[in-house]
Amino acid sequence: MNIKELLANLYSTLNLLIISFRYCVKMLFYDIFFIFKKKYKHNIIFIAGLPMSATTKVKNMCGLIPGYFTRYSPTPYEIAVQQDICDKTFWFCPKWSYTLFKTHLNPTEKNLEILKKNNINKVLVTYRDLRDVALARYHRLLKFPKKKSDPNYLEFDKQYKNISKSEGINDCIKVVSNDFVQWIFGWLEISKKRDNFVLFCRFEDLIQEPKLEFKKILKFYEIELDNSIIDEIVESTKGKKSMEENFKDEKFLPWALSSNFRSGRIGGWKEEFDSSNIDKFKKQCGDALIKLGYEKDLNW
Repeated sequence: MNIKELLANLYSTLNLLIISFRYCVKMLFYDIFFIFKKKYKHNIIFIAGLPMSATTKVKNMCGLIPGYFTRYSPTPYEIAVQQDICDKTFWFCPKWSYTLFKTHLNPTEKNLEILKKNNINKVLVTYRDLRDVALARYHRLLKFPKKKSDPNYLEFDKQYKNISKSEGINDCIKVVSNDFVQWIFGWLEISKKRDNFVLFCRFEDLIQEPKLEFKKILKFYEIELDNSIIDEIVESTKGKKSMEENFKDEKFLPWALSSNFRSGRIGGWKEEFDSSNIDKFKKQCGDALIKLGYEKDLNW
C-alpha cells in the first residue's frame, strides 16, 4: 500500500467515525426531545427477515426515518446466534423514544411472547425466491465463511472456496431446505392467526418498486413522511457499494446505516445453477416455491 492509498483509507475511516459520532449525538438529542413530545404511534420497528432477502436494505430505509435509531442490544451470543431473543435484547430501548431492530428472528411462541412483553405489536418480514437466497448465501460465504462458533460452520476443506461451485450451491440448498423453508412458513402461519401483526415484504417487489414498498412499510407503522423525504431515503439506500466495501464500512458505521447488501439481482439462479442444483432444489424446495407463488409447478 502506497502513501496515497494509506491517506485515502485514513480519510475514509475518519469520515465514517465522524458519521458515527454525529449519529450518537443525534440519537441523544431525539431521546431527550421525545421525553416531552411523542412523534410516532409505534416505539419499535421490528424487522424479522429471511437471510439474504434485503433485510439490511429495509433496515437502512427504516433507519433513515427521522427519530428511529438502532441501539446496543446485549442479547447473549448463544441466544442471538440461534436467531432468538430474550428480555435483555430490549434493555437499552427507552420506552418513550423510538428504536429499530433488524433480526432473522425465529417464529417461535417463546419469541412471540417476548415481543408481546416488550410492547411490539407489529413485525416486518422480508422474504425472497428461495433459489436466489441459496445463490446469495453461496456468494456471501464464498468470501466470508462462517466462524467456528456458528451452527453452520464448515471445516476448512469443506468451505466453498475449497470445493466446486456446484457443491457449494448444493450445500446452500440443503441449508435453505432445512432451515429457511420452515422459517418463512412459520411466519405465514402467525400472520393467519394474528390480524395486522405481520407485513410481508417480497425482495423482488422491494428491488423493482422500492418507493412503493417503503410506503407500505410506513403505512403499516402509521408513519407519515413528506414525499421529498421518502424520495431521499429511497435514493440513498440503493446499495451502490460492493459487498467488500460494505463489510469494511460496517466496522465503523452505526448499525442503522451499515450495509451488507450485495447486488439485488432477481433470478440470478437461472445463470448460475447447473442441472444438479436445479434437480436438488426441485426435490427439496420445489413445493415451497409453488406455495410462495414463485412457480406454478415443477416444470422450470
